[in-house]
Amino acid sequence: MAYLVGPGRSNEHENPHLIAGDDRVTFAIPVGTSLDANQGFEIGYMLDQPRRIHEAEFNVPVYARDDASGEFLTDEAGKKIRTGSKPGHVWHCSLAVDSGHGRVSDEQWEKIATQFVARMGFIDPDGAKSSRWAAVHHGASKNGNDHIHLVVQLIREDGTKANINNDFHRAQMVCRELEKEFGLPRLESQEHGKGLAGEKPAERARADRGNNVLSDKFELRRRLRAALSTSNNAEEYLRHAQDLGVHVAPSFKPGSNTEVRGYKVSLGGRGTDERGIWYAPSKLDSTLAWNDVHARFGNANRESGDAYLVSLHSSNTERERHKAVAHPVSNEQLERMMSHKTGPDTLANIYARLSLQFERNKPATFQRLSESYARAAQGSGNLRYAARMNQRFAAGQGRGWVAVAKQAGRLGRVMLENQMTQDRPHFSNNVDRLLKDAEGIITREMQRIQKEEAASVAVSKAPTVPYRDWNSSAQPGSGQDQGYER
Repeated sequence: MAYLVGPGRSNEHENPHLIAGDDRVTFAIPVGTSLDANQGFEIGYMLDQPRRIHEAEFNVPVYARDDASGEFLTDEAGKKIRTGSKPGHVWHCSLAVDSGHGRVSDEQWEKIATQFVARMGFIDPDGAKSSRWAAVHHGASKNGNDHIHLVVQLIREDGTKANINNDFHRAQMVCRELEKEFGLPRLESQEHGKGLAGEKPAERARADRGNNVLSDKFELRRRLRAALSTSNNAEEYLRHAQDLGVHVAPSFKPGSNTEVRGYKVSLGGRGTDERGIWYAPSKLDSTLAWNDVHARFGNANRESGDAYLVSLHSSNTERERHKAVAHPVSNEQLERMMSHKTGPDTLANIYARLSLQFERNKPATFQRLSESYARAAQGSGNLRYAARMNQRFAAGQGRGWVAVAKQAGRLGRVMLENQMTQDRPHFSNNVDRLLKDAEGIITREMQRIQKEEAASVAVSKAPTVPYRDWNSSAQPGSGQDQGYER
């Protein structure tokens, strides 16, 4: 409660006020009351009374985690390793609507909160087995989502413990019901999978210290998805990710230094003197887990992929990398695009690669399109044409990338018109705006290419151009993808 009535991590809490709660809470502090620290303490004291009266405790298990990746450690049977327990008598969650929906009235939030708590089983009609609770509203989050916070005491009035078994799944089911009943838009991350990891204030501050547009989480997603777009198997994916400046290391099963259970990634200091932070890709984007990477390539060359990952252990010699190299889009991805057999996941990868191509160190429209399609995601075709386009990218001709961008835009339009406009209107409106911005970028890029071609008819096929290594200062060099490194 102290946090909920305080300023928030980014001073985003404005006018925190009580909108609903247990009868004892709302009798002492009327609904609509703006809350200060003293009233927050008073509400917390009332919520905690059943636990103190019955001298009851509600403990939750603590599981071992990998220090570097943050992933849970498991035993030979694949179960998480329990290391102890900690007090967990307070249950907290937030309910939010999409930023495009605007503000929800306090009266509507009151009804939603009451229904949510009741359907989660925290309210007993007879009162004896009810849990005390409170709901606080303080406006939009940093990302613009109107939301409320719910706090529930898990020690009930009679001293028994509330049931929170499978609470995440049950909460999602209740949210789906309430969204339909109250005519609210569905959050993309809730309706269509686990979603993508968000940005914490400390991560944003770290990015600012290094003068980076994106924090490590977002930049890693961009580079890893770009690597997926240029690869044909898991080993190639790792190598291409390294070529884009991503540090890769294996994550082993407990007690082994040869059996791979996953991988972890980092961008190093990125312009600061700080140590690099390692992330488990599955925590950045659930589709980037190691097994999912293998699966998306049909488990092709799985053994060689695992073997290469093992070779990246810190005890072995790390692969040398002196400059950033961005590879052409793979034939398989191009074939899928040409045959219109692609989906949001493929477009997320393609737009990540286009972001590196056109936006470089200033990610904007293409990066946001990649993120949008990645959230939405949670072939035969003209093979000769696809292969010919790929050769053009390797030769550094900009027209090939413009063609890919145009095709991605066409596929995005088709996808919106056929599948998403009615089912997911807020997603569609956002992507429609981004696609229009992308079309403007591509038009300007094509005009630039035409001017260059008209100005010089004797351009070298393989010019030496300055390239930009994202982890160091600019220096002369050349790479496989002249368009990217220009």
